[in-house]
Amino acid sequence: MEENNDGVALEKNIKNPLRIIFLNLFISVFIIMCYFYLAEFFGSISTIFVENSELIISFGITMLLFTFFSTLAGKYHGFIAGFIGELLYQLAVCDTIYIHWCLIVSIWGLLNGIWKYKPLRYHNLKNLGYSVVMIFLSSLFTMFLIIIFQKILYFRHFQSILINYGLKFLINAVIVIVMVPLLLFLYDKILATDEQHLYYLLLTHHTVSQRDHTFVLKFGRTYIYFCSRCSGVILGGLIAFFFTHLFERIYHTEINPITAVFLCVILPIPGLIDWGTQRLALRKSTTESRLFTGFVIGSAIHMMSFTREYYFITIFLVIFYFSIVGILIFLGERRGYGLEYLEIEEEEKLEEQDNPTE
Repeated sequence: MEENNDGVALEKNIKNPLRIIFLNLFISVFIIMCYFYLAEFFGSISTIFVENSELIISFGITMLLFTFFSTLAGKYHGFIAGFIGELLYQLAVCDTIYIHWCLIVSIWGLLNGIWKYKPLRYHNLKNLGYSVVMIFLSSLFTMFLIIIFQKILYFRHFQSILINYGLKFLINAVIVIVMVPLLLFLYDKILATDEQHLYYLLLTHHTVSQRDHTFVLKFGRTYIYFCSRCSGVILGGLIAFFFTHLFERIYHTEINPITAVFLCVILPIPGLIDWGTQRLALRKSTTESRLFTGFVIGSAIHMMSFTREYYFITIFLVIFYFSIVGILIFLGERRGYGLEYLEIEEEEKLEEQDNPTE
């Protein structure tokens, strides 16, 4: 019965509308971030075409991992993340925006996301073959799309376009055609062979009886549980780091220290209210509120690095907020003892009513 209840609770957690919205946003942002940082180090999918109009062979790590993530996440994530990731990279690095390449990358993500990963699919080797075929067909379609764009926009000779753009893309896609199915096979083998529930106190900070405080991520058939608020803090810090880095790269300026101090003042307040009211047993927090408040706290922690000459204010804020946390812990403990005492009194009264003295 307990296992059945756990299964129902898990299903409700996974199908929670707010969780679905958050998870889809997180997946898209994660792929965008990966694409951007990979493109910074190894070049984007468009780099070898924009910077060199000759036939060259390049091992495209960005293209490989973006294709892998698009297949895992699905066509919509691949389309959105491909367009935004390429656009942000061009805004940050390139002098000219090649919007047609943003569209090409997004369509590449869309096409590869059509044959979306499903648990246990790649245990059947026949499906590996289907995956190879799907990526190959996506490569052919994208190759023709590149040729069309080059012909329409730049009026180059068709033979030159065919060799230096179309054929170049197809040759560089070979490694993707071979490697992505293998990566999917390994992913499926490791994370989907058996259903696993990985619940570690190091990650959750709560016992199993308090699993409503956790956030579960599913990889294949493996469920990994994380502390909701701590997950929000980490995600908030990482995403804030990404967007501030992006802001600095695009606008070639730094975050204003006064703005950073202001954000450090206001962003922790929702989390303090959410955690404090729960600690005082005034209300019960939810996974969604913990994730959100953790997210803004993580953003505030990152913004501390921009306070610079106002670092003394930052130190004061840290001491101030931790002092409030300490007070709330103390009051929460006292309130907890008081509630326990009242419960004991009520139990004693009930016992007296059940066993009246003569």
